[in-house]
Amino acid sequence: MVDTITSADLSDALPDVSSTLTVESIDSDITIYRDTKGIPHIKAFTTHDAFFGQGLATAQDRLWHMERDRRVGYGRWAEIVGDEGINDDILMRKFMIKSSVEADYAALNKETKNIIEAYTLGVNTFINTTSRLPVEFKITGSHPEPWKPEDCLAVFKTRHILMGVFEGKIWRAKLIKALGPEEAAKIIPDYPDGQLLITPPGSDYASGSWEVLDHLTQGFSDLSWLDNVDSGSNNWVLSGERTYSGKPILAGDPHRPLDTPSVYYQNHVACPDFDVIGLSFPGCPGFPHFGHNAKVAWSVTHAQADYQDLYIERFKGSENYEYEWKGDWKKSDVRQETIFTRDGDTVNVELVSTHHGPIIMGEPSSGYGISFKYTGTDEVNTWAQCLLPMLNSKNIDEMDEAMRGWVDPSNNFVFADINGDIEYLNRGRLPVRPELNRWLPVPGWSGEYEWSGNVPFEEHARSRNPDTGYIVTANNRIAPNDYPHYIAVHFGLDYRARSIKRIVEKLDNASPKDMLAIHNEIRSIPAESYLKLLEGIKFNDSFLTQGLAEFASWDGSMDRDSVGPTIYSAFRRELEWTLFEHILGPLVGEAISSGGRGAPMHLAQLRAKFIIDAINNDITLLPGGHNWRSLFTDAFSKGITWLKVTLGSDMSLWKWGKIHATKPSHTLSSAFPELSTLLDPPSIPMNGDGDTPHAASYQTLDPFQVNGLSVARYIFDLDNWGNSWWITPLGSSGHPGSSHYKDQADIWSEGDVLPMVYDWQIIKEQSETVQVISKT
Repeated sequence: MVDTITSADLSDALPDVSSTLTVESIDSDITIYRDTKGIPHIKAFTTHDAFFGQGLATAQDRLWHMERDRRVGYGRWAEIVGDEGINDDILMRKFMIKSSVEADYAALNKETKNIIEAYTLGVNTFINTTSRLPVEFKITGSHPEPWKPEDCLAVFKTRHILMGVFEGKIWRAKLIKALGPEEAAKIIPDYPDGQLLITPPGSDYASGSWEVLDHLTQGFSDLSWLDNVDSGSNNWVLSGERTYSGKPILAGDPHRPLDTPSVYYQNHVACPDFDVIGLSFPGCPGFPHFGHNAKVAWSVTHAQADYQDLYIERFKGSENYEYEWKGDWKKSDVRQETIFTRDGDTVNVELVSTHHGPIIMGEPSSGYGISFKYTGTDEVNTWAQCLLPMLNSKNIDEMDEAMRGWVDPSNNFVFADINGDIEYLNRGRLPVRPELNRWLPVPGWSGEYEWSGNVPFEEHARSRNPDTGYIVTANNRIAPNDYPHYIAVHFGLDYRARSIKRIVEKLDNASPKDMLAIHNEIRSIPAESYLKLLEGIKFNDSFLTQGLAEFASWDGSMDRDSVGPTIYSAFRRELEWTLFEHILGPLVGEAISSGGRGAPMHLAQLRAKFIIDAINNDITLLPGGHNWRSLFTDAFSKGITWLKVTLGSDMSLWKWGKIHATKPSHTLSSAFPELSTLLDPPSIPMNGDGDTPHAASYQTLDPFQVNGLSVARYIFDLDNWGNSWWITPLGSSGHPGSSHYKDQADIWSEGDVLPMVYDWQIIKEQSETVQVISKT
């Protein structure tokens, strides 16, 4: 580890992307053209070389990104950052990702192993030939270990294992333990009536029976152990009948936290079998989420599906931690591992698993633990066999079939072909199991709550060429009540989906420019509701009256240069804080401060319920002695007072962007704070919030710093690939010293996009650098 790093060190760490590199392990020459934003376009003459080139180019730009994801997945991050990484390492060790991906890789077919091995060979060729490793290795005094084929699977699994809904089941268990089943049932609302569904496109949800109390009561008696346990995206596609060309246009943006560097990597890979451009995960070959070849374009949003269960296991102390199963006792799988830290300390970890899966919470030595059953690790997972068929798909029939083996994550998969066809598919394995599993951790000893198979692929929710002429997904509910299979208890609210729908349903001559307008849509549907609900509120105080007038004159657009969004957000925060304190009681602190997909998903459902209850004047959840008007008055007053203290008394300076901005942080900034000014990109003021298509969400506890946003935007024009566009929040390079580390940030912040150059003649003419990988 070094004492200091300078800007010269950052520059010295940049890879050579121009000199010819001679290697033995390729079939013929590979050429890598990097455009003016540093995005690599890789031209090869065999499939092997195409993936070799993708691996090499990715390592050149993102080796530290890959190293970090690999270490996180294997529970080895504390080796780099010290004590701050220990808790995460313990959790990831408990998931047993390493042994899982080793088994996954061994089960893959030969053609998939071939492309992964070629990609891996490209990565290791860079590691073995470069004299300029990323500066992070110098900072940490480390060196990259050889990349292994199973590491490709590990970085993908690492990015998705925490995107399931198991945390929601723990949160519901805590709710009923703290509040009792009857009170908990009142604050676990059904998906609201009238919310937009994904399938059939354009239809609204009609609620059915909501038997939450029965399920919570049924599971309550098995939760006595709990005291001892610690614990977004948009896409849409328009058919040709709604576009300028008569061919589909597909667009969207994935919503995640803003990683530095960005989670997705823009690149382009071509060989005689395929020519694909899109966004990939560094360390993983192919384009599993976003991209297009010459015939088909595809994209995803998170489906919010439930494919992770939790089992309460009863243990008796012994060398092998025997656990109860149908009246007998079975031996657990027990492993001892050691976590090493940057400072030389060690932490011993005992890993225990049952036939349901690894114990991720609780202590078997105390008699109870929670095992984690997950489609991605429950059995051998050969999802990677979808990668090559995706790239080779020639129409939506072939793309649909390519998804047959997709396992995790469950996605809203939207795709289109140049023939004019469009389709929605809920891809990913959906297990079939008893109803209680969907709500809470269930007893693992009885045998009553086992999985009994998977939803047949042919019966997954689909919509092809709908009469609406469009498909819209934004993490909202997938299907109506009469859909025969269980997908999830809760979905994202429809605010973003409905905003997109009300634009696209008016389009009949749409162009990519119209898609960009949807990306930049910042009108908030909840804000429109609160503008109406606060009509008639009055104050005697002149400053409060001024604030109310400013709010009332606002149109509901979350514009970073406006004052209205600031007042609205401060008012809503105070209102919701008051209600959360009353409703959640002892759990409010944990709920407000939690990350993940447990309490935050529950709070989002409650936020929507507050609006519905206020419109219907339902006071069931209100503190005694209050009505909605009194709560609104009090919350507005508190919000204005907080803004005055925080931003000063000049209301004209209360611009939304002043308090609503990104804070990108390099993966080493917290461990090496003295280097943060060199490593961290600048903060950017943001439009929008978590309810607008132009997404920029924040946590209640940290107003109003952006913690979730669109980490890429894309527009695919299937009539003319040269009329397609994309952007990421930072840049293509993961090197802090590169001119491409953050050179897309300003363009992205203005809501603009870059050409997605697909034509090889243009690529060659406009390339910033050219590198030949030559066969010996």
